[in-house]
Amino acid sequence: IQVAVYDATVAVRGNGSKNKRSYEPFIADIAAPTGADLNAAIATAAFNVGYERVNSNETARANYRSAYDAFIAAIPDGQAKTDGIAVGAATAQAVLAARSKDNFYNTATYSNPAANPGVWQSVLAATPYATAGANDYAMAFTMPLSASSPDARRIKPPPRLTSGKYRRDFEETKAYGALTSTTRTPAMTNVVQFWTESGFTLWSRNVRDIVTARGLDEFEAARALAAFSVATGDAMLACFESKYAHNFWRPWQGIQRADEDGNARTHPEPAWTPTVRANHPEYPAGHGCYAGSATKALELLFGDFPVTLTSTGAQVAGWPVVPSANYHSLDEINDDNADARVWGGLHWRTTMARSSRWTAKIAKNAVCGEFGLKCEKGRLDHDDD
Repeated sequence: IQVAVYDATVAVRGNGSKNKRSYEPFIADIAAPTGADLNAAIATAAFNVGYERVNSNETARANYRSAYDAFIAAIPDGQAKTDGIAVGAATAQAVLAARSKDNFYNTATYSNPAANPGVWQSVLAATPYATAGANDYAMAFTMPLSASSPDARRIKPPPRLTSGKYRRDFEETKAYGALTSTTRTPAMTNVVQFWTESGFTLWSRNVRDIVTARGLDEFEAARALAAFSVATGDAMLACFESKYAHNFWRPWQGIQRADEDGNARTHPEPAWTPTVRANHPEYPAGHGCYAGSATKALELLFGDFPVTLTSTGAQVAGWPVVPSANYHSLDEINDDNADARVWGGLHWRTTMARSSRWTAKIAKNAVCGEFGLKCEKGRLDHDDD
């Protein structure tokens, strides 16, 4: 949707207009008549793409249609409005055509492999350790916007179960991430709670707030939101492809079954329970992937800056919501996010560190040279850690 909005904005306000800028469309190169109404164009582009792509809930679609109709009705009738609607429709058509074979609607279903050491398995019904199912499995097969295949950017394998790195990660998560931990402080639990909101909803809301606070015009706002969406969207597709490729077990599985991991320095705790639950493989980390790509996209757009993020996360039962957190730099966000997922018992420390670094590179490769960003793509090699 954000790409369609951006491309429609480029058509109306981009090269050749009085606002002449050097930005090129990302997908849809549409020639707009002089004077086409921008609001009509971006509303129609967004509506047509969203209505077509999010098609599983008829009530939501009806509400979406009503909101669009009301918005368009408020624009004065005339040639400018007519042209704007036509530009938006053409933009949406081009974007949808470009993504028509992206496997977005795949219906792949997950089947548990053998329960070997290190292998994640889904549960049919929620337990104290995990929520049910294999969440977002279909994402593993969806084509990214900026890579040749779903597996083109797969992360390297997780640490070996017999390694010292795994043992160190094991001990930290075991001590701090348990539901009944006496090592985790209330301040640490606040951090855990803050980051329990869905990465998608947290970052979607916060990037809108960041863009709004900067007072950007329509062109720059559309550019920022599209670049952010491509960077984080492709990062999350790579993240879930890698999750289900490596299928690494969650801490609750690793800690309860430590007698199977071949590491003489890890010891099982059969009743160990995490503070926060999940329903997809551990490696790489979804929240780490989102934070790494989001902060890199923001840095490419605006440089480093202090920011206050908001959250509605409430997955730590009986603990108050932590509505906001202040960060002096974008790097602090990744540090806080990593702490939260380890202290919540969801992840190993190495997973968090690798995930954010890896998706920062994906974000950069996805958007450099696009959206007017004058940066260079880099290698997706892996840091030593």
